Amino acid sequence: MSASLLSQVQLQMIRIGLPICVSIGNLGCILGLFVFLQKSMRNNPCIICLIGYMITNLIYIDFTVLSTVFSGYGMDISIKSNLLCCIRMYMSYVFSAIPSYFLVIASMDRMFVSSSNINIRQRSNKRFALFIVIVIILFWILFHLHAFFFSEIQLIYGVRLSCAIRSGSPASFIAYYGVVNAIIPITLMTGFGIQTLINIKRVRINRVRSREHRLIPLLILQISIYIFLRLPTSLYLVYAQITNSNIKSSNQILIEQFVYFIVIFCQFTQVSISPLMNLISNSFRKEFQLALKKMVRRRRRRNEIGAFCNQTKNVNTIHKPEITARFNNNANHVTPLG
Repeated sequence: MSASLLSQVQLQMIRIGLPICVSIGNLGCILGLFVFLQKSMRNNPCIICLIGYMITNLIYIDFTVLSTVFSGYGMDISIKSNLLCCIRMYMSYVFSAIPSYFLVIASMDRMFVSSSNINIRQRSNKRFALFIVIVIILFWILFHLHAFFFSEIQLIYGVRLSCAIRSGSPASFIAYYGVVNAIIPITLMTGFGIQTLINIKRVRINRVRSREHRLIPLLILQISIYIFLRLPTSLYLVYAQITNSNIKSSNQILIEQFVYFIVIFCQFTQVSISPLMNLISNSFRKEFQLALKKMVRRRRRRNEIGAFCNQTKNVNTIHKPEITARFNNNANHVTPLG
């Protein structure tokens, strides 16, 4: 297989495919935040996790995915200095991990809500959700500090410069950590999702509030997309660790590099299309329509209030002098006493 052919395929996927992913991802995250930040929804524990998921996804799209697009046009700023390289690697690792665990916590919350045990259902509350969200953010911010201190600009195969983790122990740690961190979220989401479905079958639907119940299919959709598009990354990382000590031909190395690019592209695709896939959910579309109607109603009300205020202001400025003049004229014609 020709190396130039594979490199051209990668380049075109970066230049054409990733900009589409960035556009779709931004649109999906903005629509999701527009719905989930409504006053009637944002206090829900599951929605709090989904808001965090949307925000961190948006940062990952506009930082990591967009910088990859720039690299396809020879504008990779991370290879301009070691500091920029360290910042890019650190931000990429942090905002790649956080959204995954927000989905894990959201799926755990739906498991709590659907339970027939009242003590377990009471664990689904705003305070607990906010606490877990803060813990997740702080943990991954601190945990990934190694990516900041052990990143450097490297010459890849003597051909091009790239920002990567320093070879040796740091690279080995990242490799094993990557395998574990890729498997854990998928395993937890699958477990919580299966338990949620079991709980739904055990209890009657009217035991769960309508809005709480409508969030379950929406979350299952997000988890399904995550598993489908992130599982190839997990499988490849496991394969890479198993065959790490094997002697490989140049052709095999070339194919493995291309496969690695494909699984990373799948990861970028999951991050980008996952928020927009909310539109498939009937409950999300209804909430979006309600939020849109509320926004139009508020805008119309503001316009009416503004028009009324302007009308009142004009009445005061036009008629008040006339009233004052008439009052003064009447006062001048009053007959003096005595």
